[in-house]
Amino acid sequence: MTVPLERSSAVAAGSPPELGQGRLRQFFSYVKRTFRLDELLGMVRDSRHHPLVPTVWIARILFLVGLLRIRSFNALEPKLGEPTLLHALGRMVRASIARVCSVDTLAYSLARMAPETARAAAVAAVKKAERNKVFREGWHGALRFVAIDGWEPFCSRSRHCEACLTREVRVGKNGEERVTEYYHVFVVALLIDEKLEVVLDMEPVRSADVRIELGDSDVAGHEGELTAAKRLVRRLRATYGRWIDVLVVDALYSNGPFLMLAKELKFGVISVLKKEGNEPLKEAMSLWAGKRPDNIVNDALKKEHVELWNCPDVQTLMSYNGAIRIVRGVVHKETSETPHTWCFAVTGIAASRLSSKKVLDVGRARWHIENTGFYQWTQYWHFAHVFTHDSNALPALFWIFFLAFNLLQLFLYRHLGGYARDRGKDVTKTILRLIDEMIDDLARLDTLLAWDTS
Repeated sequence: MTVPLERSSAVAAGSPPELGQGRLRQFFSYVKRTFRLDELLGMVRDSRHHPLVPTVWIARILFLVGLLRIRSFNALEPKLGEPTLLHALGRMVRASIARVCSVDTLAYSLARMAPETARAAAVAAVKKAERNKVFREGWHGALRFVAIDGWEPFCSRSRHCEACLTREVRVGKNGEERVTEYYHVFVVALLIDEKLEVVLDMEPVRSADVRIELGDSDVAGHEGELTAAKRLVRRLRATYGRWIDVLVVDALYSNGPFLMLAKELKFGVISVLKKEGNEPLKEAMSLWAGKRPDNIVNDALKKEHVELWNCPDVQTLMSYNGAIRIVRGVVHKETSETPHTWCFAVTGIAASRLSSKKVLDVGRARWHIENTGFYQWTQYWHFAHVFTHDSNALPALFWIFFLAFNLLQLFLYRHLGGYARDRGKDVTKTILRLIDEMIDDLARLDTLLAWDTS
């Protein structure tokens, strides 16, 4: 049986215990002081009536699950009765109670959670960081760049919900059998920089069932990634105002309707171009035929020799009203005999002012959303594991994890400073090392962590 948790006498008296110098204590001291973490988690709501375990404590537990990379609810279950985790939650339970709650309670709350309230908490943290001028310097050309891409965290051939997308796949030695796979896709917006990168927003790709429930007319099937991305782009501008400058996207988005939407919302765009037979790349390639590069750059830091072509005023894309700049870069790396060619379409005044080399650097940095984001989340944050499968639970859980991810990034690169430099240039390994130190600190906790600001 679980009962309401009680505040410790130290915290109740307004004198939280000294946090010390451990990484976990340092992290909570930073996010409590700078972001008022407990107020953020207090924004999360679910529809349970008079719950024994308040939603804010559910959010605390889920935040710790994400932060400390606990791989599943099964792995979490025994920890919920361990004194160290209870100390980390900043609460005490009565001596007769074995654990703070069950994982069934977590799943029950998640299934009834309002994802938009968890999103609001993550957005509020980013906005607080922006008010603290964390992002004011920008990156190339003092601009803020946001990578947008679709992400499929997992798929299943058995578990599914009404929000699942479906596809038929062939199995068996010769592919003689067809089975249905259930999966979810989210379009994610990640602020990209040299190191500090945070999730700004996320939008699910809607299944046919969800579209019908929402009142869409003439529903023939699931919607596509591009449709969800357009909703996301509109909400980015409405949510964050004008401090986002340029969207960095893959070849799927290199089409007139998306570029026109970005133009309407006053976003610049740097998008990958792949098909040489399609406009506007076809026009640029014909103009470049037989011509030497416009610029050659030797990048000693990256050990690259880069040849650059620039075509500033292509107007052959009939579905886009305006000029498109096309940039091509051929990159020769010292470690490879085969050069790699990149082509990008550039729209918007701010993006068009970038040098060809800067366009190439930003366009190639779109892979940060794959490495810093998707790869880390599936390999180390265990997003590929289905903690609980429900149309409300999944986005709510991901938003709480994204809040932990963003605050961890801000703590690492804005608060610790030299920590990252001391541990080399591999971002993933740097973060893994920091988490290891936090887990070590968790094992040593003998006093409560103070979450609130009272």
